[in-house]
Amino acid sequence: MKDLHRGPPRQAGNRRINVQTRWITQKLDNFDEDNNATWKDRILINDNNFKKGSPIFIYLGGEWEVKPEDITSGHLVDLAKNYKGVVITTEHRFFGQSIPIRPLSAENLKYQSVNQALADVNNIIKVLKQEDKYKTSKVVISGCSYSATMAVLFKKLYPDVAVGSWASSAPLQAKVDFKDYMKVVGQAIKELAGDYCYDLIDNATAYYEDLFKNGKGDQAKQELNLCDNFNAEDEKDQWQIFSTIANVFAGLAQYQKPENYDLAKYCSVLRSFSADDSVALSKFVQWRLDYPACVNTRYQGTVDYYKWAMDNYDGSGLAWTYQTCSEFGWFQSSGSSKQPFGSTFPATLYTDQCHDVFGENFTKEDIEGYIDATNTEFGGIHQNINNLYMTHGGLDPWSKVGAGQAQGATIIPQASHCSDLGSISATDRPGLTAAKVKLEKLVREWLK
Repeated sequence: MKDLHRGPPRQAGNRRINVQTRWITQKLDNFDEDNNATWKDRILINDNNFKKGSPIFIYLGGEWEVKPEDITSGHLVDLAKNYKGVVITTEHRFFGQSIPIRPLSAENLKYQSVNQALADVNNIIKVLKQEDKYKTSKVVISGCSYSATMAVLFKKLYPDVAVGSWASSAPLQAKVDFKDYMKVVGQAIKELAGDYCYDLIDNATAYYEDLFKNGKGDQAKQELNLCDNFNAEDEKDQWQIFSTIANVFAGLAQYQKPENYDLAKYCSVLRSFSADDSVALSKFVQWRLDYPACVNTRYQGTVDYYKWAMDNYDGSGLAWTYQTCSEFGWFQSSGSSKQPFGSTFPATLYTDQCHDVFGENFTKEDIEGYIDATNTEFGGIHQNINNLYMTHGGLDPWSKVGAGQAQGATIIPQASHCSDLGSISATDRPGLTAAKVKLEKLVREWLK
């Protein structure tokens, strides 16, 4: 499960830069005056170029553990250096080392929400601004993926705290059945690797689906090297394996760099495993999973793992899974016919997991209600926010729930998820360079 969780792209860190760790006292519940419980929130600080009163550049942490390399290189760090600013990354509650309360039960995860996390960020800024060196510093917010969602919403809810906000690949429209995600993965494969690669995956997937449908599940189990406990007759186990296969390719498409021909190279490897499509697919998946003794992908195994993680936190995506169930959805299904991963992992796979992991308040109807409430509260892709810069890759699967050109976003052709985080490079394609240069100009205006 952890192997399939797709965190942010990370730049090569600069180890010569000293990064400090600080712990900020936060309220467990920012919206309940009667709840006095507190916890310690971790932030990392790169002030190697900082001059008193210069800007504070904040890279918001999302569903991951923050690390020093997040703030020692990249476009934001370059901007901060130009303005003698400090770069800070904030760790989101319930991720990394910033755990407000244990165990991570459904009862305690009620304190996990985007509103709570945004209030945490606001408090961090308040604490910093009490210090003499930061009192007059202007604040610029940035984020990638879900933390880009936060960057948008922070500027919306706390408009006077930051002078500007940069949101790279922000999903904004909560949705239960996010079937367009795999559609864009397929589009990226076809456009950047060719029809032959798309067709290979499509043919191999159809082959294994047919085996299961025609009572030959044990044969599929053997050819896919699935573990003995996989139940070939269990529909949910079938959902799980096809979801796993799709996610292997989705992980490649989400962070491909077109200038490196990443998808074309991976498809060459895929083909090299065998002239037989189904054999090639099976071997490729095992290669991407680091050649396990057997592929352990069962529905109940996933549920059991998350339940285990409630009492044995191991950096898993449990808290993020909770947010998808309680706020966002974004369940990446096989609902679109225009993708090569078959039709055997409906959104029900994920809504059922929500119920089986988090309990009776997470029926499909409950989840649909939570997602509707999120869109009602925050407005989805329709935002009217000053000093907000939104970017999306043209082949980023998440762009289908993000702002488009009509909503003021900059679309970077053929780029993927959070593709503009790196420093300006000679290898950048023109559209990517233009997007980064535009940010430089906007930051200059914000800091006037």
